[in-house]
Amino acid sequence: MTATPRSRRLRTLAAALVTTAALSLTACQTGTADATGVVDSTQPPAPGTESAEKQSPATGTDSDTSGASNDSGDSKDSGSSVKSGSSGSSGSSGKAATQVADRKTAKKTTSCTAKGTKVTVTDAPRPINHLLIKATNTSDTTCHLYYAPYLRFDQAQSAVPFIEESKPQAVVTLEPGESGYAGVLTSTPDGSHPYDATSLTLYYAARSGQGSTGAPSHPALPFDSVRIDSSNAVTYWQTSAADALMW
Repeated sequence: MTATPRSRRLRTLAAALVTTAALSLTACQTGTADATGVVDSTQPPAPGTESAEKQSPATGTDSDTSGASNDSGDSKDSGSSVKSGSSGSSGSSGKAATQVADRKTAKKTTSCTAKGTKVTVTDAPRPINHLLIKATNTSDTTCHLYYAPYLRFDQAQSAVPFIEESKPQAVVTLEPGESGYAGVLTSTPDGSHPYDATSLTLYYAARSGQGSTGAPSHPALPFDSVRIDSSNAVTYWQTSAADALMW
């Protein structure tokens, strides 16, 4: 059957329509078309739902990362707290150990007695009618001279009275080799019942102030005898000879 010019034109038109439709479909899928309908396949497709979905998990991932950072921070803080607590505990233990060590190594002290003390008695040129007692710590332990020395000349019934005005502000403490002093008023023109004493016994006052402690000392007098009367008195222990002879 021979095609007529009319039928050839119809087939050509139909083919053109099919070709145009195919090109339009391809443009929608792979590129963008310009105003003339020509497709530029070099342009990327417009953003769609799939791209939005890919961004959403990223946001979630950021949130999870933030959460992980917080957890990490909490763990770090917790670790720091434990470490700090351990350090504090260690510091407290160290301080306690130091205090115990200090107590163990604390300087030992005792009352001065004849056992670790050398006593000498000398005549004082000024003021007149005074003796100076010097007690030196000969031990290797610090000792204390409490109150005033209890003195007995010869076989006196009572100890020599203390001069209360001479009481120092603190107890006299003697490191090994150091000395304490006491001044003795022997007599005055107003005194009564004078006599010549030939010996002296010195007792060390107890810390409590009640009686004496330890064995007494028996220092030699500077002369064969010393005139004593009712005005006889002794100072409290002093840290210097000058203080002891002020009374």
